[in-house]
Amino acid sequence: MLSALAIWLTTLLIAAVFLLSRIHTAREFDEAAATREQQVVANGIANLVRETARAALSITVWDEAVANLDNEFNAEWAHENVGIYFSESEGFEAALVLNADEDIEYAMRDGERTSAETAADLLEGVSRLVENVRAQEAARGPLEPLIARGATMSSPLLASEIARIGGEPFILSAVLVQPNFGESMPSGDRAPIVITAEAIDDEVLARLTSQFLLQDGHLHEGGPIEPGRAISQIKDSAGRVVATLDWAPPRPGEAMLDSTLPTMFGSLIAFVALITWLYIRSSRAAEAMIASQAHATHLAYHDALTGLPNRLLLAECLQRALDTLRRDRAAFAVHCIDLDHFKEINDTYGHAAGDELVRVVARLLSERCTSNETLSRLGGDEFAIIQANASPESARALAEILLELLATPVEISVGRVFIGCSVGIALVSDPDVDSTECLRRADLALYRAKAEGRSCLVFFEEEMDASLRNRLQLREDLREGLAAGQLNLVYQPQVHHGDIYGVEALLRWEHPERGMISPAVFVPIAEQSGLIEPLGLFTLRRAFEDSHRLPGMRVAVNVSAAQLRLKDFVPNLRKVIEETGVDTRRLELEITEGLLLGDDTAVLDRLQQIRSLGFRIALDDFGTGYSSLSYLQRYPIDKIKIDRSFIANLGVEGDADAVVSAIVRLARALRLDVIAEGVETEAQRLRLAAAGCGDIQGYLFGKPMSLESVVEGFLAQVNNTTPAAPAPVATIA
Repeated sequence: MLSALAIWLTTLLIAAVFLLSRIHTAREFDEAAATREQQVVANGIANLVRETARAALSITVWDEAVANLDNEFNAEWAHENVGIYFSESEGFEAALVLNADEDIEYAMRDGERTSAETAADLLEGVSRLVENVRAQEAARGPLEPLIARGATMSSPLLASEIARIGGEPFILSAVLVQPNFGESMPSGDRAPIVITAEAIDDEVLARLTSQFLLQDGHLHEGGPIEPGRAISQIKDSAGRVVATLDWAPPRPGEAMLDSTLPTMFGSLIAFVALITWLYIRSSRAAEAMIASQAHATHLAYHDALTGLPNRLLLAECLQRALDTLRRDRAAFAVHCIDLDHFKEINDTYGHAAGDELVRVVARLLSERCTSNETLSRLGGDEFAIIQANASPESARALAEILLELLATPVEISVGRVFIGCSVGIALVSDPDVDSTECLRRADLALYRAKAEGRSCLVFFEEEMDASLRNRLQLREDLREGLAAGQLNLVYQPQVHHGDIYGVEALLRWEHPERGMISPAVFVPIAEQSGLIEPLGLFTLRRAFEDSHRLPGMRVAVNVSAAQLRLKDFVPNLRKVIEETGVDTRRLELEITEGLLLGDDTAVLDRLQQIRSLGFRIALDDFGTGYSSLSYLQRYPIDKIKIDRSFIANLGVEGDADAVVSAIVRLARALRLDVIAEGVETEAQRLRLAAAGCGDIQGYLFGKPMSLESVVEGFLAQVNNTTPAAPAPVATIA
């Protein structure tokens, strides 16, 4: 009996010790989980304060900001680019512009322009930040060498903190206005400072709880907090508590304890069975915790749509590749891959089809990649591959395989689609670069590949940095050139059996320093920067106005595909017609074949609206893009323009005559007008005439010339006189 009692007491003692140890362990688990989550949230809040300040850099580190906030204060510019931008784009409640004397030049509260008196409380609250920025400014040194190496953009002068304004917590920042390229320089030793204020409210709370997966988060500015909740105190620079974020912390230990207690009390009869069972349950609980943590880690480092590593994991892989490079001198390559026609497919068939296409491409690339290559999705339709132990030859070979792989049609639920891809390659052999620079170089090479016509590969070269800066400068020069009247139109005659019946309007830009710049250079820049709308409207307006001086003549004007896709294109076109009083029956709008790709109903509707206004529509560069009989039948096309590449081969390649004859016959069968461009020799004209094409445009009859020269030549033709040969204005095709 005593032995049995001793056994039971021993069993109870062991059970009690085990129970107490489990309770202690559970509490430690809960405390460790809460502490870890509190530290993550505290770091997140600190990062939020820093990123809020950096959100102002796109406006403050900018030559245009120096010109409009420092050199000569422009209140309207400040309202548009500081007040409205920060209110609508960044969601800031307030923004100030302080001059060199710390006086308020401009103030915005709640999206509205306000007086300096109304913003005085905000100015008082940021005094420490202003002093901080001024101290950095005083220690900065000369600006010119900083701009030359891009230091004003990479290391801006700013300060940020959390403080109470009017009894409410705000994230405050102060950023010094500085030039980025040095086109405008500060007028004095002290530059203006831009102040921003974002309220720490429910929206900020939602961002934090969503980012860190917090449960039942609340923001308190005072009062008691329910026991057992995790907290993160939000403090100002003086250490004063401004607000407190509290939430229900994870309790993995408590969950584990709840699952084991009933079993423990029911297992006292069989000690061995109890120990065995508890061991099994504990193991399973630990495995569940590990699996849960592994799942969370996987979600943080992998793309939700494709399951591939995301940009965050790619950065870690790049860092490991750099560590290997420093240790073993093993070079590697970074491939940036972008799908060429993803936007057209996404716009035509919808986002669901676009997501399906991304998943299919991810699967194709994954199946192709070897253990020596790490594939990730950067976002949208862009992927990246890290190729270990790479040489220029092996990197090129991999890129060529990728090009060939994605050149094959892809089957998705809406049918077979053609995509293609462009590849930018950065071969990394310098151990001193960082992961961000590796990816940036590959991205620059990708940008060049897409600019060179897509479906190709390009290696990164040092001159690409200079090329990018040159494009950025050209973009700003184009913006200024439009305002300064540097752009003009010239006209190339179109003749029918020797008689001028029309002209094509061609846009020219004579840069005051660079000279004549080709439309092939500045039009793509305009399309990518949003300048295509004012540039296109300028061209249309000038051509419409000039048409009044060419009575009875047809005037053709090129319309960019990016311009025509703008939702305001047709309303703006109607407005220009009304303002110029043009006879639209004499106007011809030329579009390219690529615009018709994908059977886009929106494009069809827009072209029909243009036709209803009286315009004729011509298909430019016919035969070089996506020529299809179905396009000519389905879209409202009046005329096709045979591309100059076919004309140049007349009499040189035997197939050229046959192709031109086929195009002319096709046009006649569809009751379409046809004209040949790029005609430079009499032999070419005779072959075109033999093929049945009497409408000609090219240097044989005249180079692009000024409006005055065209008028003189047309009047001479009408009066049967011989005018002096007009001097060509430009020779850019």
